[in-house]
Amino acid sequence: MILLQFLSLSVNILCLVQKLPQIIGLYKTKNVNSISISSVLLEEMGYTIVLAYNLWKHYPLSTFFEYVVLFIQDILLLFAIAKYSINEKDKRTTNRSKPLYGILIFCLYLLASLLGLVPKVWMNICTLFVIPISASSKILQLRTIISNKNAGQVSKIGWAIAAYGSFARIITNLYETNDMNMVINLLISFILNTSVVIVCMIYSKGSVPKLTNENRKKTT
Repeated sequence: MILLQFLSLSVNILCLVQKLPQIIGLYKTKNVNSISISSVLLEEMGYTIVLAYNLWKHYPLSTFFEYVVLFIQDILLLFAIAKYSINEKDKRTTNRSKPLYGILIFCLYLLASLLGLVPKVWMNICTLFVIPISASSKILQLRTIISNKNAGQVSKIGWAIAAYGSFARIITNLYETNDMNMVINLLISFILNTSVVIVCMIYSKGSVPKLTNENRKKTT
């Protein structure tokens, strides 16, 4: 029981800072190199669905607190990506508009669910899509790093925290709920999160300079 309490507490504490290394890194370097915008958008979509569902069900905050924190942190991350995705030469905003539209849609969906404007049928089945959405998010980030052959500004610390959280939740779920569907979901997340960390280590090239038009890498 002490081990389970420690794992749960550690996950809740670490989720408070999970995205901060990534966000701080972006503001320091003004560089979105190798960060997959689509990956972040899909990840935030998953957080939004789970958060809206839990709020709609009026579950205790303690059961989904981490999703509140991660939702807010991903909003801040999307703002940072939007801010530094502008091509200074011709002011194109193709990449910049995607995270901003995403922020608007996620916030509107969350508000609509709180106001009871989302159909109950959808609210009852929407969580079924979280697993493929979450997995797709991680696969897209892996593909972007491998395609660029450079980890760029992808935070190894943030992904390592995510991997630890998945591993810890596997143990707590096996002992407390024995919900194998949840365990399988967490196992997939653990494998993919760990894969991102490993790929980041392989393609890490040390400190990353501020992004210029000449060395701008793929971020889609």
